Amino acid sequence: MAFDGPRVVLLVILLLFLFLSPDSRTAPPSQHRGFEEQISHERLALDTLNISSYNAVDPANNRWLNLTGMRRDDGYVWELLPRVQERAKEQLRTILSTFPLVSMTNNTSKALTGEGQQGGSRNDDQLALSSTAAFRNQLPIYKNVTGVLRGRWARSQIAEGVTSRTLNLTALAPNVGYSSQKYNRNITGAFGDLRVKLAEHSSDGELSSDPGTTRSIKAEMVIKDETSSGDGWDVTMFGVHYQQQGGIVLSTTSEKFAGIFALPHFTLSARAFELAQRLLSDGLKEVIDKQASSFDAVLNPWTSSPNNPSESMFPIPHCEFIVYLQQHPSNDPDLLFQDIENELRSPTGASIPSVPDIKMSALIFSPDCGFVLESKGPPEYSPVEGLHLVGKKIEAYIKTAREYIVVFALLVSAEILLLKRQMNESSTPSTKSRISFYSIAMMALGDGFACMSFLVAGMFVDALFLPLVATAFLSFLCVSFFGMKFLMDIWTVQAPERQERERERQRIRNNGNAMTAENPLSPTNTTVTSTPAARNGPVVTAAGADTLPLPATARRRTDNTTATPVILPPDQDLDAAEVEDAAVANTIPNTNNQPTTTTLGSARREMGALYSKFYFLLLTILFLSLHATSWQTASRSIYCNTLAFLYLSFWTPQIYRNIMRNCRKALSWRFVIGESLLRLAPFIYFYVWEDNVLYAKTDIRAILILSGWVWIQIFILASQEAVGPRFFVPEGWAPPAYDYHPILRDTADGEAESNMPIGFTEAIASPTSPVATTSSGLASPTLTRTPQQSKDKNRRTFDCAICTETFDVPVIPTAVSDDEPKASTAAATTIFARRAYMVTPCRHIFHSGCLEGWMRYRLQCPICREGLPPL
Repeated sequence: MAFDGPRVVLLVILLLFLFLSPDSRTAPPSQHRGFEEQISHERLALDTLNISSYNAVDPANNRWLNLTGMRRDDGYVWELLPRVQERAKEQLRTILSTFPLVSMTNNTSKALTGEGQQGGSRNDDQLALSSTAAFRNQLPIYKNVTGVLRGRWARSQIAEGVTSRTLNLTALAPNVGYSSQKYNRNITGAFGDLRVKLAEHSSDGELSSDPGTTRSIKAEMVIKDETSSGDGWDVTMFGVHYQQQGGIVLSTTSEKFAGIFALPHFTLSARAFELAQRLLSDGLKEVIDKQASSFDAVLNPWTSSPNNPSESMFPIPHCEFIVYLQQHPSNDPDLLFQDIENELRSPTGASIPSVPDIKMSALIFSPDCGFVLESKGPPEYSPVEGLHLVGKKIEAYIKTAREYIVVFALLVSAEILLLKRQMNESSTPSTKSRISFYSIAMMALGDGFACMSFLVAGMFVDALFLPLVATAFLSFLCVSFFGMKFLMDIWTVQAPERQERERERQRIRNNGNAMTAENPLSPTNTTVTSTPAARNGPVVTAAGADTLPLPATARRRTDNTTATPVILPPDQDLDAAEVEDAAVANTIPNTNNQPTTTTLGSARREMGALYSKFYFLLLTILFLSLHATSWQTASRSIYCNTLAFLYLSFWTPQIYRNIMRNCRKALSWRFVIGESLLRLAPFIYFYVWEDNVLYAKTDIRAILILSGWVWIQIFILASQEAVGPRFFVPEGWAPPAYDYHPILRDTADGEAESNMPIGFTEAIASPTSPVATTSSGLASPTLTRTPQQSKDKNRRTFDCAICTETFDVPVIPTAVSDDEPKASTAAATTIFARRAYMVTPCRHIFHSGCLEGWMRYRLQCPICREGLPPL
């Protein structure tokens, strides 16, 4: 084996670099510049939180708080905060108006009633609202709201007339050099989409004095309007969940806004302030202590952009958010939510009703950018326009996702079964030569993409790791053990066809170069001289491996030689193919000193190149798809629809091959229909089902186009099989090919020019046989059985040498009367009548079914062993 010097040298250099490079251990955060200052700043903010009281921030009375963003000169529009809080109270009042609250202090019931309503007064209403957490109730709501909610938002009217001010970013964050003055997350649209992912611990954060009353919570919000890229703006927030009433208060935190330390001042009542202050005081102290002692701590544990590391190098100001969420009680007050939650979190097999969805209303306030958004839903909007935020609990979502993953695994298993059956049916070189390599390759690419996607998803979703990896393994089996094997078989069988095309192109180039060198203006040089390789027919062997005849569209011999085909035993197949390739290579002049044939030694290199191209294209599509998730919505939609359209065009290469090879029945209809339905099913789910597991936006028009395109391809394949592979191709647009179903024209009996096929011919016959005749121009006697006259003058009876049965064939007689030319020729010229028989180039006729079954295993005439063009 040759020594590849550059590669070895490069490998040695890489190994030396890995072993001799110093240990680049990152310095601990305590050594970072400004880290200790950040810790000190956080401790001061925590002290401010502990000594503050409710209503300490009151812009109307010029009361401010010594926290970043909460000072008078910071420029935030805090005059909107009372209006936002009042709007949040109205939402709470509307939601809980029909449910009685039980006081924690005197154990009395009091219903929330609005002003002017019978049975209550404004004072009673204010009393209940001012003690949001001071009443234990039995509301049918979830105590743990971990899950994903989706909905629509609209711009609120309470911010009309208020304009945001220009902030002094240098004064707000003196240690941060912002690379731009343009704010991200600045929502300017009137409507948009909203998705909130809530996560809270089951036991952490509960107060010892009031267990089960409050709990710390984290929210990842994705908000989108017409100007946002990808899925929208990603925002991470932290806050407090009031479990008994279902209220949640969240806030962002950054260098210019101490939102988590000021969060209790955003609550709706003094009691809510007290509970939030006690919860955050303990929780924030623990986080700060861990931040100071941890080796890999971050500067801001409550950052609103944790998944954007580029902001550490090029920070960009963001609009800050304060969010109020309120859970809606279930319409069925008899539901035992505690039992449902316990069974979901710790399954015991107990029977529980259908798990209801989580429903919440949202109110979003940006104190620096000065806008207010609300979730769309009743009573302000009709149910058709929106139902606020609706989603599943995380346990229910995981269960649903697992079920769909199992369904997809069943689809992949069905694809494997169909592919395996098709491989068994296409086990001969004749059948494999009809199949388009690119159709199978496109399906294999789809399976490989699914495999890689499931593996990536399994790395991030621990709860679904096992089903995701199992389904990825099934997809890997489909693409590697079955799809690639089928592709290699097709590639090997069609290798002589590719070699012949390359030889033909080389002949044309060499002949053109020779004619140009001799006399480029001579008209005699326009004649192409056939080489011995072109004149010789294909070598036919008993095994039939690697010795397929030339394609139907290739140039066939035109001489009148009557030499019989060479029949070789199976053990001489490989040597015969090598001898033929060597002979062809020696007869072709090679003026460019370039190889003209593909030797057996290069087969491995071809296979290696095939694998490399396949997996390189697969990884390219995967990385491009991952990058497309950050594109604008319109661009991402165009990319996804285009990629889906190209993938679902997997029957187009087969249609093209049928045209070029003039073949049909390449694939079984079970495989065609089954693969089409199985591969179209995931697209139908994501394009049609509104509540899909990926939260993909539905597009009915797109799926109708994609489905229609798949069925158009299937219709063309069916038409090619019934009418002909080239029924829609204009004459002259495709290379000439042999037609196995010609129109038979009968001439006068006994005339030599008759084009009627031969009944059958036997290779061995007795010269003294009464039926033996000596054909003109042949030296040996042959037994020829002429077609018999049928009762119908427009039909002839022939013998099928395969099934040894007779059959009638419609023909056009020699002479017909003037008044019946159309009636006499209609039966013979119709395509469906001609599909009953097949005539070989050597003029032997057979049943169509008999010869098609024969040609699945042999591309030779059953009578004279003449090579046959593929179907």
